Amino acid sequence: MRSLACGGALLALGGCATYQASMQQVDQSLLAGNPAAALKALKPMAGGRDQVLYLLNKAMILRMQGDYAASSDAFEQAKHLMNYLEGISVSENVAALSLTENLRSFEGELYDRLLLHVYLGLNYLQTGDADSARVEVQQIDDLLKRLYPGTDAAPDGGDAFARYFSGLVYEDEGDWSDAMIAYRKAYQAYRAEGVADRNIPPDLQISLCRFADYLGLDQERDDYKQRFGIESWPPVLPAGGDPQGQLVFVLSNGLAPQKIAVTSVVQDPRSGHLFSISLPRLQPRAPSVSNASVAIDGQLANTYQVESVAYDASRALAAELPRLTAYEISRNVARQAVANQADKKEQGMGMLLSFIGTAVDQADTRIWNTLPDDIQLARLRLPPGKYELTVSLHGRNGNIVDNKSFDDVVIKPGRITFTAWHDVSY
Repeated sequence: MRSLACGGALLALGGCATYQASMQQVDQSLLAGNPAAALKALKPMAGGRDQVLYLLNKAMILRMQGDYAASSDAFEQAKHLMNYLEGISVSENVAALSLTENLRSFEGELYDRLLLHVYLGLNYLQTGDADSARVEVQQIDDLLKRLYPGTDAAPDGGDAFARYFSGLVYEDEGDWSDAMIAYRKAYQAYRAEGVADRNIPPDLQISLCRFADYLGLDQERDDYKQRFGIESWPPVLPAGGDPQGQLVFVLSNGLAPQKIAVTSVVQDPRSGHLFSISLPRLQPRAPSVSNASVAIDGQLANTYQVESVAYDASRALAAELPRLTAYEISRNVARQAVANQADKKEQGMGMLLSFIGTAVDQADTRIWNTLPDDIQLARLRLPPGKYELTVSLHGRNGNIVDNKSFDDVVIKPGRITFTAWHDVSY
């Protein structure tokens, strides 16, 4: 019944099988280390209701290729389209309620929109365009203010990493006050997510103490010291006065969970009509890498998790399931009424209509697949100069599973240099 249902959806909507088949080929190409083939496999998704999803995946694959300019262009297109779709059209709502969720344009979850700004900002930082990166973090703030007026914060800490990243961008530009505000909001968001003080990202702990101290927020600084057990930190020096620079390494680890449809089809013993409940379920793709070690100029630092996309996706789906279930019930009730009327006109027609409706009504399994499972970060302070950076990926048992070298990493006094790697193994 599963394959037949998907076939019915393809005939009616032209989307189910095409999307799933395209993403399967994309995943296989990425795992084989061939992003060019992944881009080619992605092309059938372009246009229509999947355009946002196509652009997001395209942008991430281009990032993996190191084509940051083309990646930024795709991200910008996706951003503008997502803003346009923020108010979903009435016609799409009606179609989704009466037929299937797949008739909605994909506009992404909140975490998709926040991570779009983060990765676009990272593109700009890696190409030396700090001003454009600042625009992205300002748009993060604007988005949260628009969606959550009064709190300016995502529910349950959903904006934690986006705020943390914002702090890094403001710090790089020497805007200490905005950096402190962003770091403070990041801490509050991690706490709202249920993260204990001891598990707050270590660099964020230090940043809170550093900037509270520099800005003369003595009581707040002492509170952080007590909470984190920190007694010392690198001083914050006036803009232009820091002789050292910093390196921030960002590891995008693995690939985000997939969505699959779980469909239950039952037959009404009285009428013979079919009823179906088709709901999405996440299928995790736990990465084979646990963390990375970063070595440069005799210094070594380990990455730590700052964002779990898998957790965000799970939380978003859990929040959506009550609505999706209610819509499924409503569609079944409507199909039953139509089938009953059809049977009165011609015996057996109701059975046929209920079968067609069941085939078309499949769970929406679209998701931004090329996001990582989690995001990790490490930061080091270094004298100005040009360095070679070595990154080692560690498997679940601690062994090194891969190495990558970054040549000509330039560290500038008083600035942050951002480097990144996306490992897709799982």
